[in-house]
Amino acid sequence: MRDYDNDIQPLKEEKRLQELLGEARKKRDKTLEKQITKKLVKLYVSQGEYFKMADEPDPNLAKRYLEKALQWQKDHPSANYRLGYLYYRRREYTKAVSFFERALGGSLEEELNDTQRMLANMFLVNCGIKIAKEAIQEINDIEGNVYTDLEIERIERYKNEILVLDEEIFDKMFYRKIENGREEKIGEYEFINFKPDKNQVLLKRSDHGMEIHFQGFEPISLNPKSFYTLYGIVTAKNFRTYRELREIATNGSGQEISDDYIRQIIRRLSRDLPYWGHIVETKSILHPETRRTMAGIKLADGFSACVLCRVEDFLPD
Repeated sequence: MRDYDNDIQPLKEEKRLQELLGEARKKRDKTLEKQITKKLVKLYVSQGEYFKMADEPDPNLAKRYLEKALQWQKDHPSANYRLGYLYYRRREYTKAVSFFERALGGSLEEELNDTQRMLANMFLVNCGIKIAKEAIQEINDIEGNVYTDLEIERIERYKNEILVLDEEIFDKMFYRKIENGREEKIGEYEFINFKPDKNQVLLKRSDHGMEIHFQGFEPISLNPKSFYTLYGIVTAKNFRTYRELREIATNGSGQEISDDYIRQIIRRLSRDLPYWGHIVETKSILHPETRRTMAGIKLADGFSACVLCRVEDFLPD
């Protein structure tokens, strides 16, 4: 279920930034106006990603926020990339192409990272293949036209040249598996059908949302804050403090999380996951600088973790 209390905060921040922007314009302070606009765009982009991958994904709301970002900055690389991906998933390939091309063009101040650049190019090629297939179907539908008889040999030659790439090469590069500190790219079939070992905790992020799998229990849906909190716990080599988990969950979800809220998340997880007491170990540890005692948490000995996600998904350090 969506956490509406936390959805309200970005709306307040949007209103605050718009008011500050209005004041900057009245003062004709171009430098301040540019700074506030950048913050507003960043807010819209983070909300677009949030609603794309929330516990109840809302692609329409994600699309609306990304379009808002592009109203303020038409060449924003990440906003164009993410909006292109939404159109790609909706099979609107022609629209997707224009956004991927803008994303690859970047802006004067920023550009896509290497992974996003690789994927944007792959999506562009795949869009071309999809559009070509649709065009070929149109060709097949009109091949009986008597006016094409003289050109039939040339048409057949080009048809055989168009589809030189196998769509399966894209499926093999869209997903990744992180296990025991090792990362590898996997295909869609393995992503869908992967079964964790008996004592392995599986965190899975897909277009359908975020889940935790363990043994014979039913998969449990997670919101982004809970997912990244668990990610911080199960991937820890040593005990992690609540402060460290807060930073990981904040960076992963794109939403600011307080110390109190991270404690609420952990209490909620301990209540909702019937196997929590088996897979999680807690103990008091000393802060290396202050030497004060604080709570530490990690995956219990004897258990391992696996994370499945798309290649493009961000996983904080």
